[in-house]
Amino acid sequence: MQRIGFAPLAQGDALSGLTLAVAGVGPAGGETLPRAVWPAEVGASDAWAVAVDAESGWYVLLSQDCDIVSDPADEPTVAIAPLVLVTDDEWADLHHNGYSARKAAYPSDSFDLPDGFKIAVDLAWTTSVLKGSLYTPAVQANRPLTGPRQREFGEWLAARKGRVPFPDDVVRLVLDPCYDIRRRLLSSATKAEKAAATARLEARTVLAASRCYAHLDGRLVTVLGTVTGPGLQRAGFVDSDGNVDADSLAAGVAKVQAEVVKRMNKIDPNSGFQVKIVLIDLARMSASEFLRFALLLR
Repeated sequence: MQRIGFAPLAQGDALSGLTLAVAGVGPAGGETLPRAVWPAEVGASDAWAVAVDAESGWYVLLSQDCDIVSDPADEPTVAIAPLVLVTDDEWADLHHNGYSARKAAYPSDSFDLPDGFKIAVDLAWTTSVLKGSLYTPAVQANRPLTGPRQREFGEWLAARKGRVPFPDDVVRLVLDPCYDIRRRLLSSATKAEKAAATARLEARTVLAASRCYAHLDGRLVTVLGTVTGPGLQRAGFVDSDGNVDADSLAAGVAKVQAEVVKRMNKIDPNSGFQVKIVLIDLARMSASEFLRFALLLR
């Protein structure tokens, strides 16, 4: 770990030695607060404030780099969120899909964590701290994000604030089934990887998609999964000569779409909604066409 001051702090850096503050009204919120020292007596209309400790002992900087280094007279605080413990399976799910608008997988190898757990950013609990608090001897920094991972983290934060909403019926009848099927198949794929086994075709198809986007046109929802060479290779769709098995990939997409439609029909067979799932390398898609799609975050 590093003492603060050896290098400028940046968005996405992890910091220890801080405390999160949470405020609310009435006693109902007490059971949901993570590791908080809950006030002994709180009336239904009483305001309260408590300190909350991150279970990992670490927090992540959310503020942009320019705000972090600006003069405290102009920008006196920075925003932080706790790094919470998640199971290996949940971490893999967060890492492989860009869906969650609340949590993001965080590199965990350089942290001392319990067996079977990794850490993730949890935006449910955020607060601001004075910049001066970052430079006390008790605060240390861990900077595991590389340049590309740091950019991805910043994009995720920006997308959370600016994500495009879909109508409730589209979420409930189409996107929820997509989320459920993808989560189940991704779990199957990662378990197969751990066992050095070959996952089912539809599970490998889900594993190949790094991020997903959606576009609504009347009653048709097109879900766009983006793929890259390394992702396709990891999922087993690239042979030893570097050729992509397009036929198997297309068959996998058809199987995933069939499972989503089956789940949609269980919810409401007469909804009138249709779903079309497409996997594509963004390099092969025009910018004007891509702008019609919204990043799926949840």
